[in-house]
Amino acid sequence: MQKYLKTMNQLKLLYVVCLIGVSGIFNAGAQTDSVYRFTLEQAQEFAINHFFVSQNAKLDIEIARKKIWETTALGLPQVSGTFNYQHVPNPPTMTFPDQNGNPAEIKLALENSATYGATVSQLVFSGEYIVGLQASRTYRTFAEENYEKVRIDLKETLAGTYYTVLILEQNREIVSQTVENLRLNLNHLERFFEQGLVEDTDVDQLNLVLKRTENSLLTIERQVENIRKLLTIQLGLPAGSKVVLLESLESLVNKNLIAPTNYTFNLEEHIDYRLLQTNEELMDLSMNREKSTFLPSVSAFYQYSDKTDKPDFDFTIKHVMGVNVSIPIFSSGMRMAKVSQAKMELEKTRNQKEQQSQMLILGAQQALSEYNSAFENYTNEKQNFELSQKVFDHTTLKFKQGMVSALDLTTVNNQLLQAQLSYATAVQDLLTKKVALDKAYSKL
Repeated sequence: MQKYLKTMNQLKLLYVVCLIGVSGIFNAGAQTDSVYRFTLEQAQEFAINHFFVSQNAKLDIEIARKKIWETTALGLPQVSGTFNYQHVPNPPTMTFPDQNGNPAEIKLALENSATYGATVSQLVFSGEYIVGLQASRTYRTFAEENYEKVRIDLKETLAGTYYTVLILEQNREIVSQTVENLRLNLNHLERFFEQGLVEDTDVDQLNLVLKRTENSLLTIERQVENIRKLLTIQLGLPAGSKVVLLESLESLVNKNLIAPTNYTFNLEEHIDYRLLQTNEELMDLSMNREKSTFLPSVSAFYQYSDKTDKPDFDFTIKHVMGVNVSIPIFSSGMRMAKVSQAKMELEKTRNQKEQQSQMLILGAQQALSEYNSAFENYTNEKQNFELSQKVFDHTTLKFKQGMVSALDLTTVNNQLLQAQLSYATAVQDLLTKKVALDKAYSKL
């Protein structure tokens, strides 16, 4: 029985979820009064739309799109305006003789005046701008691919939780039925004891088994409660929401009994490989950006300025047009050092891409092998469970007839519980290995 309890703990789902809080009530098709009903596929799509991880990944895509426009705008005309007010307490004056020889005072400045103007500039050529625009578009691709990876990972995680809920609830049902059977058998044994047909140790032995099984049932009930809370969180639902799972364990198993020989691995389609490719492009653009710092930058401008009030003598130039050319000449090797660093970072990225590509290929082969092993183990454990159930039912009948002892019934009962647990573990392993297989072959 201790072995049973120890193995039961292996069914706990060890997912680490960082919670920031779930706010708001989300509406879903047929969901009313905080009761949500999902098939596995519906639960996965709901989580993708409501769980904060996928929501943040969506926001990253929007941020990347805004970044493209931000970078594009740098190469478009820029217009700025100025306004300047000034007060001169004692404006200077000069005295000149007029045409009659009389002294005439001329103001060189006004006591109160304002200057206003506008400047229009246009980038004509910049290597950094061209590369930056390419990089912003590539970054958007990276954000979109990252969102796809988040979706895949979330679907895998949610499937594991969905399966675990069903398995634990099945365990609870079977152990609960076992408790009821043990109670009935204990009543039979107590009547035998009253008639002097068995010893008190037989009654104590069966009573001990009953207590241990009841404790196991309480453990499973706590596990069900905890895993259901985790499922609610992963779905992005408010705390206290009730979730009804519409698919049975049997139907899910039947869906996942496939012929893996139809699976063909395509490295180019794998999301992890595509992310590696995009990251390599970003590193290449980073190197090109450093190279572009050796190129000159050219911009043109037009400037207009005027004053609201003017003194007698005013030399303000209203219209100015020109071209700015910035030519990098000498930086003591700083720009070359940056280019060298970018080249080495690109080489590191390519090495990582090559290594990860081999790991993805190996991972797909391993996922296929593990699924085949899980399927074989599932078949064996299912047969063992059916056989153990048959032996238990037969032994229980003999026990009621007084043909076997309480010790024999206890042994058979433990064998049945262990077989049931092993079968449940095999079912969970089969389903999770199928999810891993679909993920490895880009089918999730």
